[in-house]
Formats: sequence, structure tokens, C-alpha cells
Amino acid sequence: MYSRVESYANTPAAFSALVVVAAIDSAFFPVPPFVLLIPMIVAAPRRWFRLTLWGTLASVAGSVLGYGIGAAMRGGLNLIHIDPNVRLDLGPDWLRKAELVLAALSGAVAVLVALQGWRQRSPSRQRAIVAAALALLLVVASRWTSWFGVHGTLAELLSRNWWTLAVVCMVVPAFKLATIGSGLVGVSIGPFLGAVAIARIVRFGVAAALARFGGPPVRDWLLRHAHAHASEGATARPVET
Repeated sequence: MYSRVESYANTPAAFSALVVVAAIDSAFFPVPPFVLLIPMIVAAPRRWFRLTLWGTLASVAGSVLGYGIGAAMRGGLNLIHIDPNVRLDLGPDWLRKAELVLAALSGAVAVLVALQGWRQRSPSRQRAIVAAALALLLVVASRWTSWFGVHGTLAELLSRNWWTLAVVCMVVPAFKLATIGSGLVGVSIGPFLGAVAIARIVRFGVAAALARFGGPPVRDWLLRHAHAHASEGATARPVET
């Protein structure tokens, strides 16, 4: 399926395929639209803004379908008396404890990396230093958590703090999990659309800008990255001009 979608980048139907894939990727399709967007921009740099704009609009529109799928699932669960909208009542100490646990894990990673590769190569030393620095940062941050109390259902928390949902939509690899999950717990549609719009503008904008202005090394890296999940027989190539 991934290779089939990638093949449309070399056809006259590339633009239509980009819009369709961007829309359904937000709801259920397993192939991301960037596999089409990046080679299309590499081949036609002047079209980068138009392609980014339409891809973003299609993705935001498709997110409504994902939200609807989640809402339908919520209705089905309600019929069997299961409420997916969990209520969280956590005091200010929850974040401190979580940060201390993560700090311990980071410290353990730093020690293991240092023991395994400290004398081998500098990358091992760098990884150990980064892990140790992260552990120290988490320990320091755990001292300032008194204002991080969490009280409310998932829907209430995400609706009030919609910027959190925007960050989730940016970093979650499967964007559709965020759209379906929002519908599943009943996030308000207004904050949901605002968060999705910001997240997709950032994702599409960064990818398109790098492909347009990043230069040959960045473009080559993007093409390899966009095709990272393709089969071994699929080759990364820009659209023929």
C-alpha cells in the first residue's frame, strides 16, 4: 500500500492523491501524506505553498471524520455502560513523582551506556552525558510542581487546555489516534479543530519549508525519511519534471 501511494507522485493525479491521502490519513489510512508532499515539492519548488495549504486543509477536514469515528465508538461503549472519559484527580505531587521516576530511568541509562561504550567511541560518551543531563534536569524540575494539580475528565482537561492537544497532535506518530481519541472521550469540537489546525500547519509547514529551502542534503534526507517504511524494492525518487 505504501509503495502504491508513493507511485502516484509520478503521475498527473499527484495533487488529487495528496489531497485524498491527507484527508483519510487523519481518520484511518496508514500511509502519511508526506510521502507524496515531499517529492512533489522537490520536483516543483514554486508550488510548495499551494501544496502545503491544500494538504493542511484536507488534513484538518479529514480530522472531523476521525473525530466522528471516535464519537461513534463512544456511543457504542455507552450502550454497554462503559465510559471512556476517565476522570483524573491528581494532586500536585503526581508530576514530581513521575519526574523522579524518569530521572532514575535516565540515570540508569547513563550508567549502562557509560559502562558499555565509554572507552570505545565518542558517540557513546555523548549519549551517556545527554542521559545524565536529562536525569539532572528532571530532578531539578521536580522541585517546582506545586501548581500542576490535575482535576477533571479527559474531555474537560483537553478542552480547557487545547494547546496540550495541539502538542499531542504534533508529536504522536499516528495522528489518527489523536483525532479518534478526541472523539472517543468527547473533546469539545471548537478546541479540537483549533488544536488540529495548529498541529497540521506546523507539521506540513516544516516539512514543506525544509523540502523547498533546505538544499540538496536536506532534501535527500527528507526523501529517505519519507520512504523509511517502504518496502526494500521501493525507491525514493522525486517527481519527474
